Amino acid sequence: SLPSPSSLLQKLRETSSESILSTPWPSRRDEPFRFTDLSILRNSQIIPISHPPHPSRISAINLHTQFPHLTIVDGHLVQSSEFQKGVYVGSLSGLAPDITERVSEFVGGFDGGDLFWSINGIGAPDVTVVYVPEGCRVESPIHLGYFAMEGGSGERMKVSNPRVVVVVEKGGEVDIIEEFSAIEGNDDQCYWTNSAL
Repeated sequence: SLPSPSSLLQKLRETSSESILSTPWPSRRDEPFRFTDLSILRNSQIIPISHPPHPSRISAINLHTQFPHLTIVDGHLVQSSEFQKGVYVGSLSGLAPDITERVSEFVGGFDGGDLFWSINGIGAPDVTVVYVPEGCRVESPIHLGYFAMEGGSGERMKVSNPRVVVVVEKGGEVDIIEEFSAIEGNDDQCYWTNSAL
């Protein structure tokens, strides 16, 4: 587990830690995983990526999009576009107090998630928040670009745990596009992006 920069994140870690103790690995007998071989994950030493990427490496990332976007590298929010007034897009730690209380209801919620949800809760370095106020329509889709930079090989599997919470109040509208990529030049490495949205 990673250190927690906020009490909300600490609560998420504690809840996820308790949940993971009683949640078994899914098997092919579980319908959602019927065609998924999880043996590479089960047999690997899983190492969470605990530090944000070095700024010099971030400049190599190019998210080709015409939409407002968020760039998340190895689970860390590193860049975001400007958004229309009233819409908050950023880290949990940057939230205004009036929005923090509302968003906090959903940061650790959705009890009964699967094993991967709990692993994400233990290892998420922060929570990225998209907040759309009541009656606000976000004109363009928000493009979430997840990039894997720090990889592993063989039995050492590096895992990033980006967690994004989207809160859309009554009458609000937003479209979300997600894209997952690895950084060019790291084709011989293994990545596990265990995202939760």
